[in-house]
Amino acid sequence: MAEKYSFFNSVNGDRKYSADDWSNYFSKFLTNGYFSNVASNLQVLGNNGNMTTVVKSGAAWINGYMYQNTSDLFLTHDVADGVLNRIDRIVVQLDYVNRLMKTVIKKGTFASSPVAQSLQRDANIYEISLADVYISKGTTSILQSNITDNRLNTSLCGMVNSLITVDTTTVTAQMQSDFNTWFNTIKGQLSGDVAGNLQNQINTHLAEKATVNKASHVKPDGVTTTVDANGTISAAPQIGATLFLYNNAWGGF
Repeated sequence: MAEKYSFFNSVNGDRKYSADDWSNYFSKFLTNGYFSNVASNLQVLGNNGNMTTVVKSGAAWINGYMYQNTSDLFLTHDVADGVLNRIDRIVVQLDYVNRLMKTVIKKGTFASSPVAQSLQRDANIYEISLADVYISKGTTSILQSNITDNRLNTSLCGMVNSLITVDTTTVTAQMQSDFNTWFNTIKGQLSGDVAGNLQNQINTHLAEKATVNKASHVKPDGVTTTVDANGTISAAPQIGATLFLYNNAWGGF
């Protein structure tokens, strides 16, 4: 079937959807990786005095499927070799065949200069790596210094991100244009003696206000008031007067 669509109510069983349909749907919105804001983010820790590592609580997302670890998960590594070293890789594994997700150890191959196993990513298994653990020859415990965190390595794991993006180019350009227009009108006033320029603008405004304050003006009760330059108010009855409010006495500047 070339065309697919989802999701609609079923009528007499004619619309049925599988887990694959849902995982395919959700995979359109989120990238694979670990969730950086869930519990302890699936961090891998060592230094237990033995051959174990602990995977802290957290969650991951692989191809539309979610994995969650709700408590400390202890993993036991095989004993070290007496002559050669190896690198164990700790992965979150999506198993399509067995219909499950789990965190497992991919045991490394013994070598003088070992490398970790490659991740399996095919129709049966898909893996993301949380950490690599260096198992040196003859060791009996795993220290934190033996652990390489892979969570921020986008080719091995990465952080879950939204695939939905917004192009903000137009909005940003408009904001920059508005700022440039404002700045070009104000930059002359910001040069030289900024405080002096500002005080001159204030003085001009106060002078204009003083002129307005000398105007006659009528209160709602029909009394005409006059305010002189000294702020003295005189009043006289005014029949049929209209309201003209604009001075310091009745609600001006």
